[in-house]
Amino acid sequence: MPAEPYAFGPGLFVAASPDLTDSRDAFAYLVEADGELALIDAGAGPGYARMIGHIRTLGFDPGRIRYVVATHGHIDHVGGLAALVRDHHPKVVAHELDAPAIETGDSNFTAASWYHLTMTPVAVDLPVAGERTELPLGADTLTCIHAPGHTPGSMVVVLDRAGRRYLFGQDIHGPFHPSFRSNLSDWRLSMNRLIQLEADVLAEGHYGVIEGSSRVADFIKGFLRKFGNTGTCRT
Repeated sequence: MPAEPYAFGPGLFVAASPDLTDSRDAFAYLVEADGELALIDAGAGPGYARMIGHIRTLGFDPGRIRYVVATHGHIDHVGGLAALVRDHHPKVVAHELDAPAIETGDSNFTAASWYHLTMTPVAVDLPVAGERTELPLGADTLTCIHAPGHTPGSMVVVLDRAGRRYLFGQDIHGPFHPSFRSNLSDWRLSMNRLIQLEADVLAEGHYGVIEGSSRVADFIKGFLRKFGNTGTCRT
């Protein structure tokens, strides 16, 4: 893993990860379009300053971040939201089913207690209702798609760019736990819908960037096989 932030597509960058920022961080991805920025997730919080430094190293002003999309309400993805909003004022986007945990700092649902961290509550500016919503970014569109299972309000983000489909599919692998209100039946349906998207690149929350449509499909199918024959939640 590089020690610096890096590009994995035109205007697409890894801004945070366990190796780049803090061991508790999930991957956070930066999208640039016509001078506007969007951040997909924001890390756990302790690595926030490093993440902002990486965005500056890439040549971008964090004040240009129009949206920060919270793919779900777990602290390794949303713990950096409060500082980001305080300093740079992006619009926070999250599905309405996970938004209450983000807005109240629920230590159980956000898994803050697992990480021995405190979740600072932050308002969700753009709660996503229903199956999908589109976010304009420059001349492009980020499509947020509801993909419940890991949590009730888990989302993925799809971007079509330069002839390739990029799928920001955080925590496809789980885990599943009653504290998160995980639902494996919903998750299986979600994963099969993601396979049908035929993404060329998967930017995952803990496994990083996976390239090639067949490799992306095989990655998702591997977890479907792992959890395909049980109806119980597992950590």
